[in-house]
Amino acid sequence: MITVEIHSTEERKSYGFEFSGHAYSGDPGRDLVCAGASAIAFGTVNAINQLLQITPGIEQGDEGGFLSVVIDPSDLDTETDAKLQIILQTMVTQVYTMVASYGDFIELKYKMM
Repeated sequence: MITVEIHSTEERKSYGFEFSGHAYSGDPGRDLVCAGASAIAFGTVNAINQLLQITPGIEQGDEGGFLSVVIDPSDLDTETDAKLQIILQTMVTQVYTMVASYGDFIELKYKMM
């Protein structure tokens, strides 16, 4: 199962996320849940980098199945923080959509920072 963990503050602001695990919902190379989760994760990283001009801390597993992204909130001005929250909430909405259809293969959790 793919687990998506959102790292949030008590104020419900998010400053990181982690995708881990494998869906095993289809043959390797044809696993739609894995492909969808990967597209969401890497699309979010690219949006943060290209639209906000910041490079988050990134850790990846050697064999796939793990991506951790961390953004230091102290590095953000108010406008950039607001834009980051929109990008991350969009990501969460996309993951919720996948969970609604493929809940046996992907789950969403929150972790307090």
